[in-house]
Amino acid sequence: MPDPQSHDVRVAGVALDIERLAYATVVVMAVLAAYQGWAKLSFVSAALVVVSPVLAVALAHAFSELLQEHAVHQRTLTRAEWAAAVRRQLHLLLAALPPLVVLSIGRAGSIEVARTGAVVELTGMVTLMFLSALACRRAGFRGWKLVLGTLAGGVVGLTVIALQIALKPH
Repeated sequence: MPDPQSHDVRVAGVALDIERLAYATVVVMAVLAAYQGWAKLSFVSAALVVVSPVLAVALAHAFSELLQEHAVHQRTLTRAEWAAAVRRQLHLLLAALPPLVVLSIGRAGSIEVARTGAVVELTGMVTLMFLSALACRRAGFRGWKLVLGTLAGGVVGLTVIALQIALKPH
């Protein structure tokens, strides 16, 4: 099995796999941008729309990792190896946290659900900028390189939003 710490970056004591977390954030953004019925959703339904793609990504990663490990080891994996693969996916659930916080604040503040959807999209973009800044900072980037690296996360977020807007039926 791959070393679970080999790709993790520790932030405030929490081990993050920036690659998978960024990927899951983009998937959540794409699903939320494509979803048409924000204005009609209850809080629980909106939360399910946020959590569902994250669970799907975690399941896909676990499944593909387990397939790879079976092929590499050429044997049935042990229970411990299965459990370790599943545990490595749990941090992906963090991708749902920012949108769920925004949805909760929006609900508590009686903000219109359709506007909350737009704020959730922007939160995804900011999350990508944060992850990009974190990676760039850890790579030793300073000054304008750090700024450009951070903005790259924003460009990816804006691209996801723009693609979904362009592809939405009007």
